[in-house]
Amino acid sequence: MDPIVTILRLGGIERPIGSYGVMLAVAILVGGTLAARGASRARLDPGAALAAIGFGTSGAFVGAWLLFVLVEWGRTGTPVNALVQPGLVFFGAPIGGAIALLLACRRLELPLGRFLDAITPSLPAAHGMGRIGCFLGGCCFGKPWDGPWAVTYTHPMAPAAYPSVPRHPVPLYESGLLLVLAFAFVLWPPSRVGRGRRLLGYLLAYGVVRLVTEAFRGDRVRGLWLGGRVSTSQIIAALVVAGAAAALWRTRRRGLVSAGVSS
Repeated sequence: MDPIVTILRLGGIERPIGSYGVMLAVAILVGGTLAARGASRARLDPGAALAAIGFGTSGAFVGAWLLFVLVEWGRTGTPVNALVQPGLVFFGAPIGGAIALLLACRRLELPLGRFLDAITPSLPAAHGMGRIGCFLGGCCFGKPWDGPWAVTYTHPMAPAAYPSVPRHPVPLYESGLLLVLAFAFVLWPPSRVGRGRRLLGYLLAYGVVRLVTEAFRGDRVRGLWLGGRVSTSQIIAALVVAGAAAALWRTRRRGLVSAGVSS
């Protein structure tokens, strides 16, 4: 695990290329490709779909950054550290991305629910790639653990190297589960769902994944409450699970009522 892939040297200037940034670029490429493919299969306007994907991706980054600022502000009492050394918190991404997608779909006249169903597999796939970047960079690290697949960071730029002890490879846990989710949603035929139900299913499943994997995290930067027993992400994950479950129940109930009326 190395936070730096290579160092570019141009004249007297050196520019390190970070592992996290490289994997983030891979995540955008993989996610964008899968989303565009899904939109094409759903017979949506390719140009409008690509534009909406671009808006959604931008909104997701803005949301993830803003939530990081809020978490750091609550943790340290000032937003200065977050502004000087910016970071991302995943749960801000679906909020910012959803707002951007809603506005984009309205502007581009795309059916929101159908579009969300079409691009859902791209979300866990891209997220899983990003978590590999977290693993390589040594952030979002796990609790100390002397197990058979424990990892030890030694690079001075890796936050997990302080202290340099064996730890749970938590980003790999999450990445593996996310890629399983992506595969599952590829196998879940869109014809069986609608009105954004696949997206709700993903949010429900990921909320459960995050509740579980957070229990193995060892970093405190994500914000801890109740004497360190609960993290900010666990609170948000619990709310996401409850909200997604309620929304899925409502869409299912509406479907049953519609079926009853039509019959």
